[in-house]
Amino acid sequence: MTDTYAQIDWSASRTADAVAAARRALVAQGMPAQSALAPPAAAPVAVQRSSARIRSFGSTRSVAGKPALYALISVLIIVLGIAGVWKANVAFAPEMYARNGMEPAAKAHAAGKNYAVFDLNLNIRRWKEELVSRLTSTPDVVVLGASHWQEAHAGLVRSERMFNGHVHRDYWEDLLGVVEVYVRNNRLPKRMIIAIRDKQFTPLDMRKDFLWEPGIANYRAMADRLGLPKEAAWKTFPYQRMRERLSLSMLFNNLTRWYNAKQRPRETAELHFDHLDTLLPDGSILWSADHMAIFTPERARRDALSFAEHARGSPPVVDPRGLEAFDALLEFLKKQGVQVVLVHPPFNPIFYDAVKNSAYLEGLDKIRAITNGFAAKYGLHVIGEFDPAKVGCSADQFIDAEHANPACLQKVFDQYDALLPRLKIEAQGKQL
Repeated sequence: MTDTYAQIDWSASRTADAVAAARRALVAQGMPAQSALAPPAAAPVAVQRSSARIRSFGSTRSVAGKPALYALISVLIIVLGIAGVWKANVAFAPEMYARNGMEPAAKAHAAGKNYAVFDLNLNIRRWKEELVSRLTSTPDVVVLGASHWQEAHAGLVRSERMFNGHVHRDYWEDLLGVVEVYVRNNRLPKRMIIAIRDKQFTPLDMRKDFLWEPGIANYRAMADRLGLPKEAAWKTFPYQRMRERLSLSMLFNNLTRWYNAKQRPRETAELHFDHLDTLLPDGSILWSADHMAIFTPERARRDALSFAEHARGSPPVVDPRGLEAFDALLEFLKKQGVQVVLVHPPFNPIFYDAVKNSAYLEGLDKIRAITNGFAAKYGLHVIGEFDPAKVGCSADQFIDAEHANPACLQKVFDQYDALLPRLKIEAQGKQL
């Protein structure tokens, strides 16, 4: 086949020579000379097309700018929405989320009054911190522990002024953090009753609750005071509390609770309410009539058996760092002249009977051994017992598997009252 493409000599050194060579080659192929290569007159067309492309590009930039603006507006709306949910949760549940949410309660207590709240879903560590900072005098004895002690009012200790320093779901960091509050406010008492519960020394990465998060700052302060290594900041950051404040479902619950409430939180001289729980100046609580109606023997039994079913194969786990920290704390309190009494909170008999011959009960024996070891090292006394039969508590004195009412708790504090004369003699001996 004959090649029909023009053979052009591109070897010319100048552009004009190259163009002439191209024309000659095209003419040789039979193309009219006037049409060989595009005439100069065609150049404005190219310029026009180029201008059109420029105008088109400018128009594209204008259109492209709008999605960027829309994206920016969308981001701002999302940020404002998140901030709105955060602020609304704080506004409608200040006792749980506002930094100063427990100040009204503490101010009421400082004036000798009670404070009514929706329920005990509140920042109880912050409540106690505010309350201790406003104490006008130092109590004779303070009880530290978890919610097992929430109904332990001051009258359960007959011979001394008691303050209830409990916080919900305490762990070993709380042992340090709660004591820090008393040290900082110069309110260390003569004696402290410190409770050791089954999950007291649970390692941080094995916990499934987050109520301990607000107390971390105080724990870190006491750890520094004792010269102890601290938990990593990223492990103790209050992630869960931040998630709750950003939760739409939490906002819905808080809003509906607020607007459907027949009674709302307030300072009061009254003790009992139909729909509100009561915080008392001695650090204890009283249940509302609504809650008392829920706490039936049948419910307590179901809860105890269900709790036992899950607990039987899950013995308490002990973090060695927790033991080291508590050891240092006991040494510190000894140097400060504070007498410490250790106590175990009793369980519901239904629960305790259901976990017999289980790995959980074996773990409970290890917690007893740890407590007795500290008692032997520092010459401390141990009262109470996990086994309710040894305390004298019955199933009808519990609202669930582990929370006793004042009738059962009275038996524990009776042991303290009986021990008190000996404690005073020991204190005098140390002073001499």
